[in-house]
Amino acid sequence: MIRGLIQDIFGLLRTEVPGIAEAFHPPASLEEIQRAEAELGMKLPGELKELYQVCNGEKENGPGLFFGLPFLSLTDLVSEWKIWADLESDYAIEGDHYSVPPGWIKERYINRCWLPISKDWGGNHLGLDLDPDEQGKSGQVINFGRDEHVKYVMAHNLTEMLQFIHDTAKAKNYSIHEEEDQLFWAFGQQGPVHFLDAIRKLELPVYHPVRIDPGIADPQAWLDSLSESWRERIQANGDSPEPFLRAKQLSFINEGLTDLTPLKHCREVRELVLSANKLTSIEAISGCQQLKRLYVGKNPITDLTPLEGLPYLQMLNLAQTDVTDLSPLASLPRLAELDLTETRISDLSALARVKSLQSLAISRPDAAMLNSVAELATLTELKISGLGENAADAIELLGKLVHLQTISLEDMSLADLAFLRACRQLKTVKLRKTAIADISHLAELENLQSLEFSGCDELGQLEQLGKSASLRKITGSYQQFARLKDCFERKIDFSTITGNMTDEEEEIWHAYVRS
Repeated sequence: MIRGLIQDIFGLLRTEVPGIAEAFHPPASLEEIQRAEAELGMKLPGELKELYQVCNGEKENGPGLFFGLPFLSLTDLVSEWKIWADLESDYAIEGDHYSVPPGWIKERYINRCWLPISKDWGGNHLGLDLDPDEQGKSGQVINFGRDEHVKYVMAHNLTEMLQFIHDTAKAKNYSIHEEEDQLFWAFGQQGPVHFLDAIRKLELPVYHPVRIDPGIADPQAWLDSLSESWRERIQANGDSPEPFLRAKQLSFINEGLTDLTPLKHCREVRELVLSANKLTSIEAISGCQQLKRLYVGKNPITDLTPLEGLPYLQMLNLAQTDVTDLSPLASLPRLAELDLTETRISDLSALARVKSLQSLAISRPDAAMLNSVAELATLTELKISGLGENAADAIELLGKLVHLQTISLEDMSLADLAFLRACRQLKTVKLRKTAIADISHLAELENLQSLEFSGCDELGQLEQLGKSASLRKITGSYQQFARLKDCFERKIDFSTITGNMTDEEEEIWHAYVRS
């Protein structure tokens, strides 16, 4: 079937793209396919093998099989894949990523099981996903890359993707363009439109679109019924309500919002930013069933029960709100990141039921709160600003967090950091406006890689950090750099300095960095 589709696509475009068939390489041999599989360490899907046995990618300046984006040869596929595979261990979960539909694509930056079959020369790709999320299908066609934070399932498989290309060509829903002696085609008749931009307006996956009914019989009548301020916000997204209702990311910061009623129909939104408004209720958000990230900081909200039915919610920012009861969060199966900075919360015991929690930020905890935090065995990141009653002694309890990888301590004074010695997986320690009489215990952490000091003028036993065998980067003041630069047997990354330097100091620092 693959061979027939390719031949038909060439036939449909032959008149407007002369020599299209000749723009592709001859078929790949079985030996070439096996060699590529050996380099990848995985078998190619049957459909992709069949496509390579029709043609082994495009020649330079080809028309772009995927609506202007080239079909990569086996050699180029392996080359592009290796770039990403080499970065996976360090950057796999870098940044915020969204699967559309949710639960189909694993939400990460890099996955070595994404095979790039096309590229845009800007670090972005079409690819086959061989490691889908729980609701996805192995071999589904997706977008990924440097700029592709929102990842879409374009087709259930390669055959359906090629069928879509065939049907688009047959319907003449494309445009032809020429740039620098290259003739290429683009999706749609308004072109040239980058195909990775065009997919954002398509109903996907092709032939099996996942449609979510916003529950509005007459969108225009609904729009007309709203307040003038909401009509203006919605119309700013497009000429009709549809772009707003189908938006994946919405942001309304410091707009004086008191009513969120229109948002209950935004059932496809994945990220919602509502910081610094005047909200007392977030009831409408209960309709945002695909929500992944929610920012409601700096709002006088108190009730979190509208969040109880959000199965995909992973990140929640409640900083500077009036929330006191966290029990509604216990029903969130994926909640991983929670910011409670500058809230009125004094009881953290409900978080013990949030089994997916990995990152927590709190302010001025007392001994009871620190005791609750110490029981959160899944935490990998913790930020504490200020200490409350009897907390200086209770902070020793945090040594129970053996999976902690990052800790941030702000606005406090401690005798030492001995309590961190049991946190053997710690990689990053951040101190801000904090005084430590004896910081030497950090040198005992065998996985510690990065230290950040900001406004920390009182750090005792600083030179003892030179005993660390794992430290790679230290960010601090020039005075701290001067004290530490000769304490290590190896060169440390001091490329970032906080605060000011004299011309003489800057010259010394530059000489070290460039050496």
